[in-house]
Amino acid sequence: FDNAKYNGLIASMGFSADQYAEALRKQLATQQLINAIANTDFMLKGETSKLVDLVSQQREIRQAVIDVNALATKQTASDDEINQYYQQHQSSFMAPEQFRVSYIKMDAASLQENASEADIQSWYDQHKADYSQPQRNRYSIIQTKTEADANAVLDALKKGEDFATLAKSKSIDPISARKGGDMGWLEPNTTPDELKNANLTQKGQLSGVIKSSVGFLVVRLDDIQPEQVKPLAEVHDAVADKVKQEKAVDAFYKMQQKVSEAASNDNESLAGAAQASGLKVVETGWITRDNVPADLDFDAVKQAIFNGGLTGQNGAPGNNSDIISVDGDRAFVLRISEHKPEAVKPLDQVKAQIADSLKHDKATQQAKAQADKLLTELKAGKQDALQAAGLTLSASKTVDRNAQDPVAQAAFNLPQPADNKPSWGVSEDMQGNVVLVALDKVSAGNMPQAQIDEMVKGVTQNNAQIAFEALLENLRKAAKIKYGAAAQNQ
Repeated sequence: FDNAKYNGLIASMGFSADQYAEALRKQLATQQLINAIANTDFMLKGETSKLVDLVSQQREIRQAVIDVNALATKQTASDDEINQYYQQHQSSFMAPEQFRVSYIKMDAASLQENASEADIQSWYDQHKADYSQPQRNRYSIIQTKTEADANAVLDALKKGEDFATLAKSKSIDPISARKGGDMGWLEPNTTPDELKNANLTQKGQLSGVIKSSVGFLVVRLDDIQPEQVKPLAEVHDAVADKVKQEKAVDAFYKMQQKVSEAASNDNESLAGAAQASGLKVVETGWITRDNVPADLDFDAVKQAIFNGGLTGQNGAPGNNSDIISVDGDRAFVLRISEHKPEAVKPLDQVKAQIADSLKHDKATQQAKAQADKLLTELKAGKQDALQAAGLTLSASKTVDRNAQDPVAQAAFNLPQPADNKPSWGVSEDMQGNVVLVALDKVSAGNMPQAQIDEMVKGVTQNNAQIAFEALLENLRKAAKIKYGAAAQNQ
């Protein structure tokens, strides 16, 4: 424990030693209160059992579906109803902002041309180092603590003793000593300066004693591997690809410069840019933010289209864009040919949609009224009411409380059946149809013990949180707060 570091640390936090100790004391006391509430809630076995029964409960239901779509085909919608609906719900019929875009796409890949043999040879000559392995030397070393030890080792070697044996017994470098002093093959950029400065040029040549940052060294040059250069024939195709790529990139950037200048000089069309590049101008149909063509589906391009900077006044064409680079090998220049702001769709465009919506709403209301009437009759014991309405109950199926089906969820809100008679209710299915639900049976399900334990843990934690929040609320209500002069005089 470093007391100076401790004091410096708490000082940086704005505490003296006594203040920090007092803060810890209060924190520990407060934590005891929190633990007393948060870690002591529990559930009795009976409570757990009842909760498991409720959560895992299963219910057997049958259902009769009133087909809303079928009823909708029999409904009508007058022009007055359609017009009134249109006036009241215009925000639902907004046409999004639309654009027509003209653009030129430049692609580096399309500019690749075959490389001549002269170009390949020139590139190879300029980048020969990329296909060369420099001279490599293999060294062995013996490292000692003192110069006297190194001189003794050198004398022994000159008398003919084996280098590897001496390295294993005398060298203090554990890694190379295990290998008889062998350092492996070293290239110039990985060779330590001490070995370079030894100026060993012949296989088997010994150095003198070398002073280094790790002690003293005796070094032997074991082998030399001359520089090796791959001949052009061996790397011809790879070099040709490099030449083609570089030429394509050069042409790509030159084309961008030409297109940029032409688009700036003629800011009212892309004709000049097309002539400068030799590329065609492509024009889209009407597009929105949600249906951008794949060719333009890049963030930078979409930003240029939709940020308003290229849009003219009152739907008129705007200016040409700057060059927009994408992924490093593609680029665009574009302009907004036409623009339509967000607007309410004309009634003629949405009349059929409104009529369908009105018919469906009327059909839903009719279906709910029919279901409510049938529900009253079924609860009164008129079992033939469904048959009279042309409806039949489905086969029985079992649902659990976790089902996402709204019909199943409605079944868990129904009272339990009594006197061997089903409990009836009304719901809607996932397709919007109105459904009469018959609850025939309620039964207990099963729950794995691991799931029970997790459920109990969640309930007790939630109860503990509620209890602690209630405690805090009571403490706040009972607290006496002093401020100003009253606090100073305490």
